Amino acid sequence: NSRRPIPGSAATRRTRSSTLRMNSVAGFAHAHQPPRAWAVVAAAAVAMMFSAAGIWAPTLGIFLAPLQHDLGWSQTQVYFGVTLAYLLAQLAAPLSGWIVDRGQVRRLMLGALLLQVLAFAGFSRIGPALLPYYLLCALTALATLGVSAIPLVRIVNGWFSRRRGLALGVLFAASTIGPMLHPLLAQRLIDSLGWRQAYAVLAALILLLGFGATALWVRENPQAGTAGAAASGPRAGWRELSDALAQRDFWVIGLWLVLYAYAYGGLNLHLVPLLRESGLSGGQAALAQSLLGAGSMCGNLLDRIHARRLATLFAAVPMAGIALLTNVPGSGAAYVMALGLGLAAGSEASVLMYMLGRYFPEAVLGRVVSIQFIALATGAALGPSAAALLHDHYGNYQALLVVNAVAFAVAAGAPLFLRKYRH
Repeated sequence: NSRRPIPGSAATRRTRSSTLRMNSVAGFAHAHQPPRAWAVVAAAAVAMMFSAAGIWAPTLGIFLAPLQHDLGWSQTQVYFGVTLAYLLAQLAAPLSGWIVDRGQVRRLMLGALLLQVLAFAGFSRIGPALLPYYLLCALTALATLGVSAIPLVRIVNGWFSRRRGLALGVLFAASTIGPMLHPLLAQRLIDSLGWRQAYAVLAALILLLGFGATALWVRENPQAGTAGAAASGPRAGWRELSDALAQRDFWVIGLWLVLYAYAYGGLNLHLVPLLRESGLSGGQAALAQSLLGAGSMCGNLLDRIHARRLATLFAAVPMAGIALLTNVPGSGAAYVMALGLGLAAGSEASVLMYMLGRYFPEAVLGRVVSIQFIALATGAALGPSAAALLHDHYGNYQALLVVNAVAFAVAAGAPLFLRKYRH
């Protein structure tokens, strides 16, 4: 007590001055992210760009015709592999969320990328038997979880706080460069080398660029990891998870997501055959598929526009694109609809992750995302197969356009029932 500074003395003034300087430095570090944080975002974007998440679905429509011609498969048989894969991936989603909450994001991503390399190499060797193809589809879907929004949102939330929306927007907008380029690349590889060699080249890209960027630069913030571990004890974590599951916002987001994924998944994977059936050439259809990725570069609006409004807007835009394509056939309308679908792709990733991060606490965010992935996987699994069945039954894609437009309309209204941000 005898050493305590006297109020108003020089020692007290020095202590206050030191405290103000420390708070100023902390405030500056909080407001201005270190360069390392943006390097991690860039590397994560490259990993997503050159992973199965950015290659498999955007190029499946490109590979559809060669697979049907060389292996004798029907359209329903090809797309059933996607349905089976996404349904099986639901079993692994809670496990991946548990791994993320334990701070093992980097190891999860590296292991998943290696599995993706093996899957794409296997696609280049498949024969007419369907079972190996379905097994490879399941392996691809399971490995996609390791380089998806489930781990990446944890990395971004650990490095960013005030600019989290901008960081998520940059990450998912940059990652859409892959879906823009890969359809054109796949078409060029198939034309020049054949579809088997095209799959082999894509496997090499995943290994060199996706795995390489993750191994060299993707890291979790150690300070955020320590804080998260302290805040997510077993009892507190499960109690907060139970509270999250009881919220109305959780179920509203789930409803929006399952309808959204259904409508988008069916149109995304069937876009190339749909446009070729309407009279476009293979090159024009591939260009439209690449424009779909360009449309999703709008996630950087998250810091300026409420994500709830963006979710409604991004469901209404592709619905308008469907109406345009139905009434005005041609390449111009097809390109506009593809851009509208790209808006859907942008919201499905960055808007969803931003909303979950603002409505639910960090301690259980990985598990909340993994549970919501079940809704995403359900919609994404049913969409392509339902589209194929509708096409085989009616002989065209008109029924698909009507059903998916209705799904987009309901999805556009669901976010209006969300409450204000909680975090």
